[in-house]
Amino acid sequence: MKKYYYTAGALGIAVNFLLFMVKLYVGNAVFSLTIYCDAVNNLGDTFSCVIAMLGFYLAVKLGGRRGARTQSLAAFVIGIIIAITGLFFVYRGLDRLMYPAATSYSLKYVAVIVSTVFVKAALGGAMVFLNKKSPSPITKALALDSFLDCLITLFTLISVVLVTKVNFAFDAYFAFICGGAITVEAVRNIVKETKFLIND
Repeated sequence: MKKYYYTAGALGIAVNFLLFMVKLYVGNAVFSLTIYCDAVNNLGDTFSCVIAMLGFYLAVKLGGRRGARTQSLAAFVIGIIIAITGLFFVYRGLDRLMYPAATSYSLKYVAVIVSTVFVKAALGGAMVFLNKKSPSPITKALALDSFLDCLITLFTLISVVLVTKVNFAFDAYFAFICGGAITVEAVRNIVKETKFLIND
């Protein structure tokens, strides 16, 4: 059981931090708000995986009911981190609407971002596999977040292309959409884990 938990946490930290670095570079290169926000989202996921590792360690050490509560608490904290990331997206969208800025893109950078979608999907699949081997609300939350991130990155790509073709702040509005989706899903998980912690 410990092996699967720690593998999930370590894999999540390594992949998400790598994606953060790649997207931060591309976001700065093309001056894209949505790619930059997507990078910050991956940084938030990295911290979530650190919390997951801590939760796994304490859950295994405590065991039983206290271990289950520890995992639920870790999933709760991960939900808060994701919700804050979503609200950050909304804030940056407002900022871009107030202070528009020109963006650009190239097929090279588009190909890089497309590859990150497949990487994140693979990570989500790995989390689902590990969760089947040893079920945990933490790995379930990380799997859901990974697949949600794939959709967010696809929205990011669409907005980057559109904003360079049309004189309209698509990136700002896509930041609103992505931020809203992230926040809503995170709040749902927070409520779910809160109910478990209260009723347990």
